[in-house]
Parts: sequence; C-alpha cells; structure tokens
Amino acid sequence: MEFKTKTVGKRRAPETPEESLAAGAELYWSAVALNPWPRPRGFVFKARTWEEYEAWRAAQENPWLW
Repeated sequence: MEFKTKTVGKRRAPETPEESLAAGAELYWSAVALNPWPRPRGFVFKARTWEEYEAWRAAQENPWLW
C-alpha cells in the first residue's frame, strides 16, 4: 500500500540571507503569540548541585525556563 501526499502550491526558496532571517523571525514571533505561557523576566537560578538544578527544572511548567 502506497501513500500519496497532496501538495498545494509551491514554496519559494529565500534568495538572500536577509529573507531567511526575516522568515525565521516571523516564524518565531508566530510561535510566541501562540504560546500560552508568558515570557519570563531574566533571572539567575543558582543550584548547589546538578541534582538540585534538575529537580528545579523538572518542577517548572513554563517551557521558557529551559
């Protein structure tokens, strides 16, 4: 059994690095707009051990934090 995919239209490849950068920025900000978690302010978390850091990271629900 062979599956066929339907292609609608053609994607135009970016011609310059600036176009690639602009497309990446647009994709990034679209993802930020859809993200249900707010973007956190900058902060520093200091853990005494890797185990303490891993426990803290595992407890975080906001994926922006890691």
